[in-house]
Amino acid sequence: MTLSCIRHIAKSSLSTTQTDGDVSIIFTNNTEIHNLNRDFRDVDAPTDVLSFPSDEVDPDSGVRYLGDIVISVEKAATQAKIAGKPLFDEISMLIVHGCLHLAGFDHSSDEQRDEMKKLQESILANLGIKNYSWPEEI
Repeated sequence: MTLSCIRHIAKSSLSTTQTDGDVSIIFTNNTEIHNLNRDFRDVDAPTDVLSFPSDEVDPDSGVRYLGDIVISVEKAATQAKIAGKPLFDEISMLIVHGCLHLAGFDHSSDEQRDEMKKLQESILANLGIKNYSWPEEI
């Protein structure tokens, strides 16, 4: 997965939601994401993706900073293997999912989950990714 591909996925996700701003996407392993999940969500286990929203504005450029997305490539690889799909598709889904969170979407209720899931699937389909799914805790 190239940097230009990662940017394209993130920009497509944000433009679909009409959200302008910059994001950081950090790729890590299970140990690091486990620590973040424990420290920030009180969940003592690794996860696939975490989003850390921000709403700061760069004083020099005036560009809004939406926040950080952290993805465990290790967890994504395990989930892709179990689901029988390419790692590229799994990571793409996690980027879209993280961007949707930074754009203000959530899945705390069934209604929110349905809305976010449909939007996520639509973005992935528009990107040509047919193996879309919802992040799973495996």
